[in-house]
Amino acid sequence: MTGMETPSNSKPVWHLTLSYDGRAYCGWQVQPKQTTVQGLLEARLRILFNSPELYVVATSRTDAGVHALDQHVSFVVPETAPAEMTPANVKRIMNRWLPLDIRVLECEIREPEFHARYGARGKAYTYVIANTPQVTPFEAQYAWVYPNRTLDVPAMRQAAAMLEGVHDFASFAANAGVVVDDTYRRLWKVEVIQDGGWIYLNVLGESFMYKMVRAIAGLLLHVGRGSCKPEEVRAIMDARNRAAAADSAPPQGLFLCKVFWTQDAWKEYTPKLPPFR
Repeated sequence: MTGMETPSNSKPVWHLTLSYDGRAYCGWQVQPKQTTVQGLLEARLRILFNSPELYVVATSRTDAGVHALDQHVSFVVPETAPAEMTPANVKRIMNRWLPLDIRVLECEIREPEFHARYGARGKAYTYVIANTPQVTPFEAQYAWVYPNRTLDVPAMRQAAAMLEGVHDFASFAANAGVVVDDTYRRLWKVEVIQDGGWIYLNVLGESFMYKMVRAIAGLLLHVGRGSCKPEEVRAIMDARNRAAAADSAPPQGLFLCKVFWTQDAWKEYTPKLPPFR
């Protein structure tokens, strides 16, 4: 993309579907002197296509420690790609070059208008809470382990329902000093699923602000442990102040699970639970 987020109107767009374990990375987006998923991916694509200006755009800019089951990226190769650079070969080579915690699931060449960020119509996230002391060391790496007390799941569900619809989510925005002009977002579904000592928070919506889902997860656990009543959620949203809500949940329990490409695709979505298996 040669530093721009708008693809060329005359060149085909390459589209990769990725999955990655975010524990070793400082998020998706390239940062100076930090290891990021975008940084590793771009470095290898630039070598593969002999294109030092190659730039990838992602559907979601996941933050440090967050995982993805269905991340999508698009890019344009400034020069004509060699004939041997077929989607199948690119997928095979990239999976050989990338670390094992980043996988290319699919590779295809799309129409020039395709854009991984602006073409998406919504996303689904799952946040995992282990509300049990019986957690293996492996499971603990992908959940917020909260064994202190049994969470009140009905209260969490009541609070979650209040977040559905179009609301001003300024109280759930943590944008690291970046001013967000519009903090209104549409959430199609916020559900709380309990399976024994495991609790899954599924959040489906059109778009999300930085750390918004982690802020929602933090609030719902806050409600579940009795530190906040469900009926207080409305006042928290009305405050339009990040300090009014609970602390954000830690990153290791959050998964980008699905990207939707049509407006109503979310209605047919069934989450994979747990997402890390």
